[in-house]
Amino acid sequence: MNKNQISGHLMALFCVVVWGSTFVVSKSLLAHMSPVQLMLIRFVLAYVAMWIIYPKWYFHWREEWRFVVMALMANTLYAWAENTALTITLASNVSILVSTTPIITAVLLALFKKEERLNRYQTIGFAIAFAGMVLVVFNGAVALQIKPTGDLLALLAAATWAAYGLLLEKWSDFYSSALITRKLMFYGIITVLPMVLLSSESMNLHAILTWDNIAKLVYLGIVGSAVCYLFWSIAIRRIGVLMTNLYIYSIPLVTLVISAIFIQERITLMGVIGILLVIAGMLLGTLQSKGSQEDEVPVDVGH
Repeated sequence: MNKNQISGHLMALFCVVVWGSTFVVSKSLLAHMSPVQLMLIRFVLAYVAMWIIYPKWYFHWREEWRFVVMALMANTLYAWAENTALTITLASNVSILVSTTPIITAVLLALFKKEERLNRYQTIGFAIAFAGMVLVVFNGAVALQIKPTGDLLALLAAATWAAYGLLLEKWSDFYSSALITRKLMFYGIITVLPMVLLSSESMNLHAILTWDNIAKLVYLGIVGSAVCYLFWSIAIRRIGVLMTNLYIYSIPLVTLVISAIFIQERITLMGVIGILLVIAGMLLGTLQSKGSQEDEVPVDVGH
């Protein structure tokens, strides 16, 4: 494993640690605003941050549709499907079904890029990590109920994120990761804004404009959106979409650990076993990965 691949794994790990923590941070903010309002604020903050990181103008009508499609997959449709699913079905159902993203990615790769199929060891690793993730989600309180509409929406969220990863891998050779991230945030704003305007829900500005909540919004927008989407894009370049998406299995693990530390949620024996299985499965899948990714070469897109 070369330095480029190691950095790709570290970036993916950083993203899932941050995203695992965002569930806890977002929960307190959602008491004062709706999910779409929070999405809009995150996208705006991330867009401003990405202009600072990558202050290069780029716009071509014939190519913009690519960014629109990726933004719909990674931002709008994914977030809408996941948040709506949470209002219809159990949170444990959503956590498990959304975490099928690596499996859906593997299926799509087997269909469209046969050279990137999972080998036997990777398949075992993915299965072990998935089983561990299910135990982490339940954490001693097994409550699984089938809610067809909500469960299908959770699967839709997983499928859209998997599709985004494949499109990102396909088009990342043409654009820099920073440009792609900035475009995703811009079209995220464009697609979410009508939803906010059509919503009748009000925002409690007095409660939001506190130093604590402002810090949480900055963390979600700049770190959770701008930096993490940028790092995720670079990770896919360096270790591939399959290995990058494998880290999604660890998001419930991170959420559980952070909840135990900050809100005293108890970790049961089932949760501990799940944590160990996730780590073992991810190590097996990572160590047995086939091939290597090309070093990321920045593309000069300032025409």
